[in-house]
Amino acid sequence: MSISEKYIAELYNKIQEERPIIHCITNAVTVNDCANILLAAGASPTMAHHPLEVEEITAGTKALVCNFGAIADYEAMEKAGRVADELGHAIVIDPVGVSGSSYRREKCQTLIENIHPTCIRGNYSEIRALMEHCSTVTGVDSGDKNLDTEAMRQYADKYHLIMIASGEKDIITDGTAIYICENGDAKMAKITGSGCMSSVMLGAFLGTEPSVQSAAACCAFVGIAGELASEKTDACGGGTMTFRNLFIDEVSLMTQEKMSRCKVHI
Repeated sequence: MSISEKYIAELYNKIQEERPIIHCITNAVTVNDCANILLAAGASPTMAHHPLEVEEITAGTKALVCNFGAIADYEAMEKAGRVADELGHAIVIDPVGVSGSSYRREKCQTLIENIHPTCIRGNYSEIRALMEHCSTVTGVDSGDKNLDTEAMRQYADKYHLIMIASGEKDIITDGTAIYICENGDAKMAKITGSGCMSSVMLGAFLGTEPSVQSAAACCAFVGIAGELASEKTDACGGGTMTFRNLFIDEVSLMTQEKMSRCKVHI
């Protein structure tokens, strides 16, 4: 299936109509931006982290996003994940920092096996670290420029999930199809949280339609917002914080006409 602006618009409109609640267990650095980008898209965020409440909270949502920048909240992720899995909710895991931490890698792999996520989204270094069970780079920035797409396809097939490697080109696979998304802008890597925001947006899209096509549409949507924000930032002579605000603005101002920028191919 090709990813058209019409298809992306249908998903975006459905999110705005249904206002799905997305349960985000994410890190303190990006929690505010994650909440705001979901609101900008028409979804409704909840950021419950306490282990004694997450099972009840996640039961009333459409999707769960577990961000390993919040590794201290692992118990909450596991509890919420088991409930979300039992209820058939979309689950997104963002393996933040697994490229430089064996502890995070081990806990992330255990979580994958225990809660059966719908999707894993990380940068190239994080995805390679998960697949190869090794350190690839210290910190949360991606040091890799290339990735073995066949290895990604095999991993996704083994665990019955959608795997996304975000970078200059996003690679999206469900173990069968492989989509390449070329939307986005270099400024997205210059602000804190663009990856975290992408992951919670996947929660909204996959909570609305749990498919690899929906995941690819989300990658295009977020990338297009980044492109438009970058153009406006350059036009006004702004810097990275201007871009950050305009990026969230563009999510709320998205139209089907703007979605015609979609650059996704198989």
